[in-house]
Amino acid sequence: MQNMALRAGLLWVALGFATLLSIIGAPFLLRWVAPEGMNWAELSNISQAYAAISVPFTAAALLGAIVSTIYQARQARVSQEEARSANHRDLLAIALEDVNLNACWGPKSMSLTRQQWKQHTYINMILSFWYSNYTGTGAALDAITKDNATRLFRGQVGREFWALYSAEWQVFHSGGRRERKFIRVLDQAYAEAVAAGPAVPFSEFFVPEDSE
Repeated sequence: MQNMALRAGLLWVALGFATLLSIIGAPFLLRWVAPEGMNWAELSNISQAYAAISVPFTAAALLGAIVSTIYQARQARVSQEEARSANHRDLLAIALEDVNLNACWGPKSMSLTRQQWKQHTYINMILSFWYSNYTGTGAALDAITKDNATRLFRGQVGREFWALYSAEWQVFHSGGRRERKFIRVLDQAYAEAVAAGPAVPFSEFFVPEDSE
């Protein structure tokens, strides 16, 4: 992908120089094909005027090449990050289903039941999805992200997760301005959920089946 961006940038540069050379060389081409008696002094003045006019166009072409290269390089980084995240989600999804493969990740750094680990892992995948939307495409607005996070942190499982892993998220997901803002939105949602009262226990997330 990065090679494609580089080739696109070089193409813009080549087009800019080709345009410049064609404009400057036009009078000389005319001299080769023009009939005798042509006023070459006047033609020379026209050539100089064309050369002066071509400078802004060439500069614009070079600027377009630079902007195109930067944009495509950024898109390449986003695509690579999305591919890595997808691979990570696939690995975690397999571990969630198979306890034997779960053990391949090694012992946990804190005392958790398998159910807690599965719940925390799934929440991490949810937050990673929000993070990708918020930082990569810009599709998620602050209000939407905060509303989703507040609802998550009102529950026991989500609140436990952020209490345990918020510092880790701040370290590994705060590289740029947009990334740091995402973490601040989650922190604000967590603080508001805690201030609103105790977390809703997991056992009360759903009504009993026999009450319907």
